Amino acid sequence: MKHWVITDIHGCVKTFERLLEKVEFNRQDTLYLLGDYIDRGPDSKGVLDLILQLKKTRHNVHCLLGNHEIMMLHALNNPTSQEAYFWIHYNGGDTTLKSFNAEHPKEIDSEYIDFILKMAHYQEVDRYILVHAGLNLSIEDPFSDKDAMLWIRGDQKLNKKWLGERIILHGHTPQIKRRLETGVKQIEKHPIVGLDCGCVYPREGMNYLCALELQSHRLVFQKNIEDQTSVG
Repeated sequence: MKHWVITDIHGCVKTFERLLEKVEFNRQDTLYLLGDYIDRGPDSKGVLDLILQLKKTRHNVHCLLGNHEIMMLHALNNPTSQEAYFWIHYNGGDTTLKSFNAEHPKEIDSEYIDFILKMAHYQEVDRYILVHAGLNLSIEDPFSDKDAMLWIRGDQKLNKKWLGERIILHGHTPQIKRRLETGVKQIEKHPIVGLDCGCVYPREGMNYLCALELQSHRLVFQKNIEDQTSVG
């Protein structure tokens, strides 16, 4: 029984599926996904379909909310807002709509919207805190700042008194493969570790989706295998 963590799939369903095959994910394992399933990559609908299919076939999959899902929900509720415009034109929302053959978020089937609405902001698993972007450790109760869980960036100041022996695992901020590997190796020394290897960005050291196994700290990388001409 293994416990895998993957983040920031961003519409890269072929890469995601290949990574699951590589780690031999099965019904005895548990998969934790840290948000940003949609946008930028070519098949956001395909990613959500694969996750829903895994859940329907009794695989243990836990899904957290990402900032890109929140942007889509805002666009759904306020279609003429500046937020909606920026989501579609600057944050890859156009590729998500295209994958659903939709011109507007309201045309996306309610099954997908309901699924996203049920996603939690964070999850605690043994000594791990799983979250999309990170935690605001400068306040008394970091769990009270839901916006930070979706949007915080930069080196997060370590509050050892609050964190104790726990470890924060997050996505949201892309980093090169070498830095990600170093972060995992030093996980006990600096227990705030990012797992986003920039799957949708064809840059040196990026363009990977990665999975971390919680018990062994084993990392498995999968190079992006999508048609990246459509990356937004």
